[in-house]
Amino acid sequence: MNLIAFDIGGTQIKYGIVDEAGQVLSAQLCDTPKLEGGSGLIKVLITLAQPLITQYQPAGIAISSFGLIDAKTGIVLGAAEAIAGYTGTNVKLELETALLLPVAIDNDVNCVAIAEGWRGAAQGVENYIAVAIGTGIGGGVVINNRIYRGHRAAAGEWGYMLVDGVIWEDHASMRGLQAAAAHLQADAVLDGRAIFARYDQGDEQIKLVVEHWFRLLATGLANLIYAINPERLVIGGGITARGEVFLTQLQQALQAVLLPDFKNMSEVVLASAGNHAGMIGAVKNWLNTYRSS
Repeated sequence: MNLIAFDIGGTQIKYGIVDEAGQVLSAQLCDTPKLEGGSGLIKVLITLAQPLITQYQPAGIAISSFGLIDAKTGIVLGAAEAIAGYTGTNVKLELETALLLPVAIDNDVNCVAIAEGWRGAAQGVENYIAVAIGTGIGGGVVINNRIYRGHRAAAGEWGYMLVDGVIWEDHASMRGLQAAAAHLQADAVLDGRAIFARYDQGDEQIKLVVEHWFRLLATGLANLIYAINPERLVIGGGITARGEVFLTQLQQALQAVLLPDFKNMSEVVLASAGNHAGMIGAVKNWLNTYRSS
C-alpha cells in the first residue's frame, strides 16, 4: 500500500510517495505559495496530488504541516502566519472533497516525533520527547506510544518557556546563537557553521558565546526532563550535523545542570529518521488514524 505524503513548510513543500513500511519511494520539492492564502495552498496540493494518484493509486493522503493543527478535524488552528489566511483552513475536508481519498494531518514536529519512534532514534521506546532545534525550538511528546497533542494542539511549544528570565527559543535556538555572536564580526553575519568553526579553532570570544548557549539549551532540556521524565530525549535540527561532537557537548552541559537524581535518567540521542522525517511521520499518523478506526 502506498500513500501520498506532504510535508508543508513555510518556505517549501516536500511531497511524494511513501509505502506502509515507511520507505520513501519518491520525493520532490516545490515552493510554498505564501502569498495565495489557504485556498491557494489547497489548490497547489490538489495539483501536485493528481498525477501521483494516477500513477500510484494511493490509499490516502498523509500531511505534515507547520502551525497548530487539530488532527481530528484537520483544521489549522493558528501559529501559521507564514501563509496569510492559512489559519482556519480545513485541509482534511477540502482535500477529501476534491480528491476522494482519506486524509490525515498533524503538526510537523509531531510528525517528526512519530517518525523517530517508527523509523528513527526512538524505536522500541514507549515514552520519549523529540526536540527540534532550528530558528525556533519545538517538538513532540510521545506517551505510551501515542503522540500527546494537548488541549488545543499546542503541546510541545516549549520554545516559549522562560529560561533564566528569557524566552528560551529566542536565545537557545540557532537564531539565538547567531544573534549572540553577531557583535563579534561587524562586517558579516556569522552562521552556525562559521560560529562552530571558530569555536573548534579555539576562538576565546566565540567559546564564551557557545558555552553560554549550551547552558541555556541544557537548562531548558533539563526542565523538560523534570516535567515529562522521558526514557529518551531525541534531538534534531541542523545543529545535529555536528554529530557525536555536538551530542557529547550537549550531554556534558546537561550533566552540569541536572539535579543528581536525574543525571542519566533520560537517554539523550540524535534524531535519525532523516530528511524525510516529516513525510514518514505523516504516513505513520495516517496509518494510526485509519487502521485504528
